Amino acid sequence: MLTFFVIFQKTTGRPSPMPSADAPKDIINKLKSIFNVGEGIMVYNTGVASEELEDDEIVCAERRAGKSYCKEVENYIEATRLDKIDPEQFAKFQEYFKNDLEQTQMVATRMDVGDSKTKVIYPEGAESEDSKWLLVVQHEQLKQGVLVEECENVDSASEENSTLPLEDISKCKQNFTYRKLVVLVNGEMKEEMVKLPSNCECSSS
Repeated sequence: MLTFFVIFQKTTGRPSPMPSADAPKDIINKLKSIFNVGEGIMVYNTGVASEELEDDEIVCAERRAGKSYCKEVENYIEATRLDKIDPEQFAKFQEYFKNDLEQTQMVATRMDVGDSKTKVIYPEGAESEDSKWLLVVQHEQLKQGVLVEECENVDSASEENSTLPLEDISKCKQNFTYRKLVVLVNGEMKEEMVKLPSNCECSSS
């Protein structure tokens, strides 16, 4: 029997060394650096990963605030590499690289809404119709200026109406529209409908 045991050990390789007495403690310490470890070494995650909502790597302050566009995308230059794109692509979509000047003049003639702000933005990122985030083409000399109207305080009472009775206080709702812009997908320019603020609708409660 002893001879069989020795032969068996030789044919199956060297046995693994026994773990040290401190090994379980080391494992627990490593887990504690990542997770909270409860009684009985039950492991559970204590929060949402910081990049869970930005898994497509389009990160900006506006997106974190729940808006549908990004004014400035972190690492935009490295992500787009617009300097490497064939100039013919820019020429193909030349009609898009302009500001909404005519619409700006039209808005200027409207009655101002105290709870909203109208402005031209140059979004570097925006949310598509199928809720995917896309990089919008904004070259140093070729930009897509889009006119938007945003509520200053969505679903909150207007400051100038704060002295009115509750039933007469206006509340504001942000409306959106889908606008076709030139975006970058896998290094190629293409047209895509993206979600942008259109107007602020205020009404009394």
